[in-house]
Amino acid sequence: MGVELLTIGTELLLGQIVDTNASWMAQRLAEAGIDVFYKSTVGDNWGRIEAAIRLAMSRADVLIMTGGLGPTEDDLTREVLAAVLNRPLRLDQAVLQHIEERFARRRVAMAENNRKQAMVPEGAEVLHNPRGTAPGLLLKSDGRVLVCMPGVPSEMKPMMLDQVIPKIRDVFGIRSRIVSRVLKACGISESTLDQRIGDYFREMRNPTIGVLAHMGEIHVRLTCKGEDPAEIARLLDDLEVKIRERLGHLIFGRDDERLEAVVGKLLRERAATLALAESCTGGLIASRLTDVPGSSDYVERGVVAYSVPAKQQLLAVSPELVRAHGVVSLEVAKAMAEGIRRQAGTTFGLATTGIAGPTGGTPERPVGSVCVALAWESGSGAREFRLLGEREQVKYRGAQMALEILRRHLLGIPMDEV
Repeated sequence: MGVELLTIGTELLLGQIVDTNASWMAQRLAEAGIDVFYKSTVGDNWGRIEAAIRLAMSRADVLIMTGGLGPTEDDLTREVLAAVLNRPLRLDQAVLQHIEERFARRRVAMAENNRKQAMVPEGAEVLHNPRGTAPGLLLKSDGRVLVCMPGVPSEMKPMMLDQVIPKIRDVFGIRSRIVSRVLKACGISESTLDQRIGDYFREMRNPTIGVLAHMGEIHVRLTCKGEDPAEIARLLDDLEVKIRERLGHLIFGRDDERLEAVVGKLLRERAATLALAESCTGGLIASRLTDVPGSSDYVERGVVAYSVPAKQQLLAVSPELVRAHGVVSLEVAKAMAEGIRRQAGTTFGLATTGIAGPTGGTPERPVGSVCVALAWESGSGAREFRLLGEREQVKYRGAQMALEILRRHLLGIPMDEV
C-alpha cells in the first residue's frame, strides 16, 4: 500500500511558511513501515483542493492531509472532502463541547464561526485534538483511508503518532517497521569517510547505510526493516559497533544529540569551566552552549571581541603580536584564548578569529580562514581551518570546529588528529 501526503495552504506556496509537516510525516511513516509514494501541496482554493484529492484517490491507498481545518472562510478541507465523497456535514456535539470548553478555560468568548470546526462528514471518525480546536478526521471509502489533520505542527504531530499511524497499520495489517539510527561525525570529509566505511555501503542490504552531509558535520544513517523490534535493535547495534570501530573518536553523538550538548556533558563530568573569546563567530559558540539547559554549570562568561582594540582592551592581546602575525592568525587566537581564561579563572579558554566574508580575504588568508585556539592551565593549542560557504555558514562551521576541538581535548585526542 502507498500513501500520498497533501499539505494545504496558500502560505506554503507563497513561501511564507516552510512546509516542515510533509518531511516530518514522511519520516514517521517510514519508521512505521508505511511507504509514501507522493507528496503534493495546494493552496486554499476549492477547485484545486478537489482536484488534488481526486488525483490522490486515483493513485494512493491512503491520503493524509494537513491544513485547512480552521474556522475562517478559506479553511475548506472538510467541506471539499465531504463534497468529493458525497458525505453531508453534521454538527458533532462532542466536538462542539470540546471547542466551547477550550474557550471557556481561556475566558475568551467563542466566535460563531468556530462552530464550523464541529462540522463532521457523515461516517467520519473524529480524531481528538487536545491541543487545539480543530479535530482530525478519518474516513474510509472504497478500501481507501483518508485523513485530515490540523496544519499546526504542535497539534498535528501527537495526533499523527498516537492515532493516525496506529490506525493505518491496523487497517492494512502492517507488521514491519523501518527503524533508523544516525551516527554524527565532525571534522572528516565525505571522501575520507567513504575510505573508512565504503565497503559497508556496498555490502549491507539490511540494515542499509546512507550518508547525509549537514552543515559542519556528517550523518551516517543506519536503517533496518523488520517485524521483530528486538531483532531490528540487534542488527542496528551490530552495525553501529562496526562503524564505531572504523570511525572511532570522529563520532561525537547519535540521533538527536547535538555537539554543544555533548561538549557540555563532558565539561560537567570533569567539573571543568569554560570562558569564550569570539571574534568571527560573533557569540555563536556561547549561544549554542547556553541553549543547553544547565549550561551555567560550566559556561562562566563569553566576550565578543570583534575589533582589534577590543582584543587588546578585553583580552590583553598585544599590538606587537597583531602587527607581527595579523589579527587572523594562530598566534592571536592563542593569545585570545589565554587572555579570556586568565581573566575568568576558568579551566579552559576557547577563542576564534577569522574572515567570514564576503570581503576581507587576502591571498594568504582567503575568506573562510578561521583560527581556533584552546587554552588550559598548562598550555594552549591552535588550528587553522579553511571553511567554505557564505558568511553565516562560515560562522556556523567555525563555531562547530571550535566545539569539536574542545571535545577532542576533553577526550585526550590531539586536535589535529583525523
